Amino acid sequence: MLVNQNDKKSSFIVYITGGFPDLKTTKELIIALDKAGVDVIEIGVPFSDPVADGPTIQESGFFALQRGVTLKKILKLTKELRGKINAAVVLMGYYNSFLKHGLIKFVTSCKTNGIDGIIIPDLIPEESCVFSKLAKANGLSMVFLVSPNSTEKRIRLAASLSSGFLYCVSVKGITGQRKNIPNIGKYISKVRKITNLPLAVGFGISNNAQAKHFLKSADGVIIGSAVIKVIKDNIKKNAVKKVVRFIKSLRKGV
Repeated sequence: MLVNQNDKKSSFIVYITGGFPDLKTTKELIIALDKAGVDVIEIGVPFSDPVADGPTIQESGFFALQRGVTLKKILKLTKELRGKINAAVVLMGYYNSFLKHGLIKFVTSCKTNGIDGIIIPDLIPEESCVFSKLAKANGLSMVFLVSPNSTEKRIRLAASLSSGFLYCVSVKGITGQRKNIPNIGKYISKVRKITNLPLAVGFGISNNAQAKHFLKSADGVIIGSAVIKVIKDNIKKNAVKKVVRFIKSLRKGV
């Protein structure tokens, strides 16, 4: 499991865009986040049409693409770090960006380059049979997404194909910081009745109060847009240190 339900502590999953603002900083961020005790580091592969991403993450992806960041370069970086960090590394990207590499080649490359799991937000469970089998055969965890609007049938299927954890989207829509905290208690309870997988909640978590709120119900939280914003605001001002400080503030008292 990428997220451990049996630990007393809650799991923190942090998303960063690979190559934003550059690959050197990405490497430094991964090392620093691991030292700070982050459980899972989710690396986004920049893509030209990121349908599930809000403006903040989209902008970071376009920035990286313009500077020549590719999947191959990201995997080279993760290979260099494997064995040097304790955190699990999950690759997040869009299906077409992986498909063009050839599914078998992509999955085997992930296995040999230090990737523990894969999240593909635009790959629905009903159409994932081939990819899921390839991932499982290569020892990679597949993580599917469910939302408050997901039917019991969809949740059951997504859970049956997932390993590591189930990604529970807190609200319908795209990623991004939100001021209002949705009440997810009933939603998470519904999902727990269907699966024993650890449940991690994402989309919109940007402060300590929100993290505490979601962790009353879930096993872990996923922080993405808020982290990218910290990087963007501090590109020339110790971005790595500022991100670590921000993550520690989210974990305080949790």
